[in-house]
Amino acid sequence: MNGKPLVIGPNSNQIVVATVEGRPYYKIVTMLKSMNIGFSSLSPEEASQTNAKIIITTKEEASLIRRQDLMYDFQLDTFPPLFKAMLLKNLNGNYTEDILVVGVDPGIRIGIYVLYLHSELYSTVQGSLREAVKFIINIMSCINSSKKILKIGNGDSTICNHIAKAIKKQNRSVRIEIVNEFGTSQNILPNCRGNKDVKSARSIALRPGRTFQIN
Repeated sequence: MNGKPLVIGPNSNQIVVATVEGRPYYKIVTMLKSMNIGFSSLSPEEASQTNAKIIITTKEEASLIRRQDLMYDFQLDTFPPLFKAMLLKNLNGNYTEDILVVGVDPGIRIGIYVLYLHSELYSTVQGSLREAVKFIINIMSCINSSKKILKIGNGDSTICNHIAKAIKKQNRSVRIEIVNEFGTSQNILPNCRGNKDVKSARSIALRPGRTFQIN
């Protein structure tokens, strides 16, 4: 089994995929590659000899690894952004400000860009307002963070206000900012629609905005 860039040795502190089971291994490495996360592959016995920060294995093979803080393949089946958030927290949580930022580009297609611990966590384009709100609620509720900020572009005021009110009603502790969208779509090719929505959402996530208040 050959992993991606990180080389895991006795003094490593990164990510190890530790399973000899074909199907779980494929599921784990496919997800890690899609998230652009480097890893190395070892057998459970080999993994038990390392001090890698994160070891991902199966429940059946966990007894071969003498650690309590393992991550498991079945955790991938819940909510992929949550799995990556767990990885980032384990890797960087003690050294990085604990902040979750969600940028939203409202419109017919709704771009969403998520930052966690100052790293890109996830991006998506939702085709309906209902699904966009559902995704944002899931992100905000599932990920444990001391500071949660939702930034929404003001390009479509109706959709912007609907999302802001729906999220504030669900979780009043979330800070919501309305961001001026001017210039967020510059230098993006017009035929790259999904890419445009995500890049605009990213620009919104990185900009300061005015605080949203429910009257």
